[in-house]
Order: sequence, then C-alpha cells, then structure tokens
Amino acid sequence: MSFFGIIIKRSDNMKKLFTKEYLIPISIVVVFSILNLYLPCETKKSFTKDKVKVSVLKENIEKENEKNTLLAKESFNDISYLLYNDNNNYKSYFINEKDDKITDIYSIVKENKRTEFDEKVNYLLNLKYPKFIVDAINEGCTKNYDIKENKMIIYYTDVNVSLEEQLYLTVNYNEIKDYLEITCKLDNEYQNENGYNYDPNKKSISLTFDDGPNGNKTLEILDILAENKAHATFFMVGNKMNYYSTVVTTVHNSGNEIGSHSYNHCNMKTTKINKIIEQEELTAQIYYELTQDTLKLMRPPYGSINSKVKKSLDTIFITWNIDTEDWRYRDVEHIKEVVLNEVDDGDIILMHDSYETTVEAVRQLLPILYSEGYQVVSVSELANLKGRTLEKNTIYRSIN
Repeated sequence: MSFFGIIIKRSDNMKKLFTKEYLIPISIVVVFSILNLYLPCETKKSFTKDKVKVSVLKENIEKENEKNTLLAKESFNDISYLLYNDNNNYKSYFINEKDDKITDIYSIVKENKRTEFDEKVNYLLNLKYPKFIVDAINEGCTKNYDIKENKMIIYYTDVNVSLEEQLYLTVNYNEIKDYLEITCKLDNEYQNENGYNYDPNKKSISLTFDDGPNGNKTLEILDILAENKAHATFFMVGNKMNYYSTVVTTVHNSGNEIGSHSYNHCNMKTTKINKIIEQEELTAQIYYELTQDTLKLMRPPYGSINSKVKKSLDTIFITWNIDTEDWRYRDVEHIKEVVLNEVDDGDIILMHDSYETTVEAVRQLLPILYSEGYQVVSVSELANLKGRTLEKNTIYRSIN
C-alpha cells in the first residue's frame, strides 16, 4: 500500500471514532487521562498518607495511656475522640483526621456558634457552683470532655482552689444542640445541675441570724449566700417586720427561711405566758400579711425558755450549739475562728445580721466551708437532709 493509501485508511478509521457508538466511551477515557495527567502526585497520595499518620498518632496516644482506662473512642465526621481515666483524672483527645493534628472541643462546635456555646456552658456552671469556683475556672484550667450519647461531661482540673471534690459539669445536649456539628440524641426530660440540690451524703450545717430584719445588712448577707449556693434561717423580730417589709419578702422569696424571734425580743422566762402567746399570734399575722406564708420555727430570745412556754406555743423551737458571740466581739477573725474550730456535721450556728463584721465574716467563711466539704443550708433543709422530722413543742440545738 502506498503512503497516501495508508493515510486514507487511517482517516477512515478516525471517522469511525467519531461515530455515535464510539464517541461516549472515548470521551470517558480522555477525561480520566486528563485528570491523571494534571492531578498532583502529592494529592493523590495524601489520603493514604494521612490515614497512616492518623493511625500512628492514635497509637502514640494509646501508648502514652496504656496504664490508664480507655473510657471512650469515637469518630465524628473527620474528628476522632479518645477519653482516658487515670484514678479519676480524665484526659480527652480530639484528633483532626484531615491534617493529623490534635485539636479541641471547638472541632465539633459550629464556627459561628462558639461564643454562644461558651456562654451557655458558663451559665450552667453558674447554676451549679459558687461564684468563687466559677471565677477560678474561668481564670484558666484544664478541661477534659466525656462525649456521651445524650450529654457532655466537662471535667475541670488545675483549678486554683483547694477542694475535696472533683469539679465537673454535666451538659445535656438539649441545651447546646444548636451549637454542635455532631448529631445528638435528645432527652424528652432532663434536669440541669443546680447548686441548691443539696446532697444528703455530704456534711451539712445551718447558719442562723437573729434580731433582724436589718435593712441593707440582711440583704447583703442574702447576696453572699446566693453567690455561694448557700441558704440560711433568719429569725426575725415581729415589730421590725413591717418597717423592713421589702426585706422580709425578699428573704422569703429567695429560698431562705424565716422564723420567729418573738414580737419584741422579750425574755420568755420572765414574760407572762398569755402575753407571749398574744405576741406570737401578732408576729405570725404580720408575717402572713407580708408573705402569705406561716411561721414554722421559733427561736426564743437569749435562748431563754421554760417548759411552760415550750408546751404553750404550738411551734418548733430552734436554739444553737455554736455561738459566735458576734454581738460581743464584732471581730471578723474571731467569728471565723470560732466557726472553723468548732464546726461539725449537723451544727446550728448563731449569728446576727446586725453588724458589718458579721457580714464580712460570712463573706469569708462560706468559700472556706464549701472547700472543706460543708453544705450551708437552712434549718428545715438540714432536717430534711438528715432524714429528721422536726416536732412541735420540742427544742433542737443541732440536727444529726
């Protein structure tokens, strides 16, 4: 065949390539050939390379923690997650499989929702813990995360406060579902942790304040109690209640407790019984008109009471077993020393919401008591925690 014959023959073959039956298969081959030509070698190899790297990274982490207990090992999209426990010291790891680097909790939080996520966690933290603990946590600490099916547990370590307990916060996904990149299981019902859900297995004591209400001093103590997730019982004098009516209602509505301290701070041993009964009825009436509630507890002024008074008044009598004598010494350090040297589980402590020194002593005492494992509660809460039913016509100095 001549040279031109060969050319014509090849031209005929080329025409066949562009017929309908050949065009589509050839197009596919051409596309893949072009991709293979221009796709960088590094890109083609990187997926396999990353997988190897991630596997090595996990192996290194597992070697570091081989003496610890592996609690969780999960994957969320391109994020791997590991959680270990070493004698209640939790260590969590988030690994970004795309770049094979250790990342953090924000890897599963939507980028534009990180501020809202932090604000929600801080809100829930304030529900659970006293202000001094929240402040210490926010100053900077190590956070480790237990990512469960329906909730997240955050463990806080290296917090700059001395405590007898492990600090942690349980966050239900219902609270943070809108901020997360991962799919969550939601509960139909749940309850956030609350610092006022007291634990019957912990040590508990009651602070009590006599001779009020006393205006701003009472309110200041109320604020200090709130900052420390504490409650107290205020034994108020009847003839002061109307004058400080807003203080009475504020204390009542705060979750703290109010008891009677007589109508005019009389000595019940030396006052006629008919007069005592008449004045107690008047105090109860004033209190009811202000709060629509009834007085259940009574503290006799000076702790002075006899069997006749005890039988005649249909109430529960509360005295004390620790007397700070804050009215006598009016010294912050003295008040603190008395409480910290004598305090024990079930104690009822006597103070007065009448002095600035008492206010300051309470401010300093409550974080110390919390750190030493004490819950500071009202008298009635103390009885409930101890499983005791307080009976009328009976005197209680402490509750165990």
